[in-house]
Amino acid sequence: MIQKVVLLLLVVSSQASISGFLKCQQCHAMVKGVQEAESIQESGIVWFLELVAEAYCDYKKIEDFDVCKGAVQEMTPVIFDGIKTRFLDQDYICPLLSYCPQVYVPLKEEDYIQKILIDKPANTQWPAIDGTETVDIIHISDIHTDVFYEEGANAECSKPLCCRAESGQPEEGKKVAGYWGTSASCDLPERTVDQMIQFLKDEVINKDRKTYLFWTGDSVSHDIWEQGQDYNIQNSKRLTEKFTQAGLNVEFIPQVGNHEAFPVNEYDYSAKTDGGFRETFSNMWAHWLGEEQAEFFKQNGFYKREFDNFKVIAFDSQICNPDNWFLLKDPTDPTNFLEWAEQELKQSEKLGQAVYFTAHIYTSSCLVPWAKRFNALIERYAYTVRGQIYGHAHGEFFNLYKGQDSKAMNVAYISSSMTTYSYRNPSFRKFEVDAKTMIPKNYFEYRLNLNKYNKEGPNATLKWNIAFNFLEEYGVKSMYPEELQKLTERVFDEPELLKKFTFNMHSGTSSTGVSAQSMFCKLSYSISEEQQVCNNQPIQKDWTEYVTPGWHTRQ
Repeated sequence: MIQKVVLLLLVVSSQASISGFLKCQQCHAMVKGVQEAESIQESGIVWFLELVAEAYCDYKKIEDFDVCKGAVQEMTPVIFDGIKTRFLDQDYICPLLSYCPQVYVPLKEEDYIQKILIDKPANTQWPAIDGTETVDIIHISDIHTDVFYEEGANAECSKPLCCRAESGQPEEGKKVAGYWGTSASCDLPERTVDQMIQFLKDEVINKDRKTYLFWTGDSVSHDIWEQGQDYNIQNSKRLTEKFTQAGLNVEFIPQVGNHEAFPVNEYDYSAKTDGGFRETFSNMWAHWLGEEQAEFFKQNGFYKREFDNFKVIAFDSQICNPDNWFLLKDPTDPTNFLEWAEQELKQSEKLGQAVYFTAHIYTSSCLVPWAKRFNALIERYAYTVRGQIYGHAHGEFFNLYKGQDSKAMNVAYISSSMTTYSYRNPSFRKFEVDAKTMIPKNYFEYRLNLNKYNKEGPNATLKWNIAFNFLEEYGVKSMYPEELQKLTERVFDEPELLKKFTFNMHSGTSSTGVSAQSMFCKLSYSISEEQQVCNNQPIQKDWTEYVTPGWHTRQ
């Protein structure tokens, strides 16, 4: 296909140099001809690309051949479709060659940022905490249960996911899959999640206090080379049933991750159908979201839940996922989430209502053009936005959001994972939040001692220890953005503080391997490009900036 696009460009250019012009209709006709020829040969081209990619993956020993084959066959049609849609679009190619009027008008991020910030209030600092009453927010993410987990299996196999029968038996001296889980490239047996839910009910949830439970996705195992859409959703269905049947008496705020999609990371916002993906989750969670928001989620992939004095906005972070190749077609604010969120924030500001954002992927792992716009939105409504809760990293840390003056004005809290993948201890956290202002006062990180309970065996009753509370662990007086900015600067002068951040980022498995500069940059910025600059690294642009016309609208 690429050869045909190049040939088309050469033909058009050569004719232009001879005749001096080429009518727009002729250019469209030529592109359409390539499209028609391409559709006839598409299956053959995809097959050839798959063959080459599989061979390369195997030759370079990137993974075992069956892993290479499965992953390539899942992803190649997505990438091919994205490239074809973009580069065989006559409204893109013909204006690019100056033979047709411009159809796509660029949407510059600086224009968006200027527009959003034009009426930014002079003071966006959070109010003082009231302190008379507290509510709790429990955050659970990246559960990644594995229905094929097998005790005694090899935990250090050649595949990306181990601790299964197919992993074989471990060699002498090698790590063995434990009964309750294994800190290795292994996911979690469901029996451990059953005990976690019971532990929440018995020892974490305060029956006399309002409690919200944020569940930020990624429930399926990491066997991404042998999955399907139904397979990827089954874990979420079982976990939803477990949470529901437990009678936890909490308000649930669920959202999908990047692994629920099939293939992993891929969701086509331009397609008229998604095979029932959103509808399935909408129906699954309707008893939590309510009929109106469940329907809204089905249509858009995001929703809101409003409570006494605050609103939660839960969005599908596939809209900004750098690994979502469907965004090749058009990365421009899929589903118009930013536009909708702006209106919701404007309404909450008028009502004096606090807002929390939650999703699976945190914005410093998002596409930069999207993250910059979202950062501007947060800056404009920094007073209103009191919390951001994300997962995905399988590690515990935070990102500061900074304004045009480089001062911290908001915070995103990224949580550790429940799964042990890769080399982690099963973890979750509980925030203590001021009920009146909805400003976080502190949080407690819960961590499971796998070695202890694997020794006790099947009859053990699992209890997650409080590994630390944020204020005491890091020696801060509050969780206000300006206080956390001072905290990040201390990593250069306090080696023990750096060890704590590193140890907790690895959920209690390692305290080495991260420099003070790297940790400072990780904590201090919410945009990957700014983290690169902070680390004195060359800026690596997102692929969308090279292979698409960027953010745009049709005129």
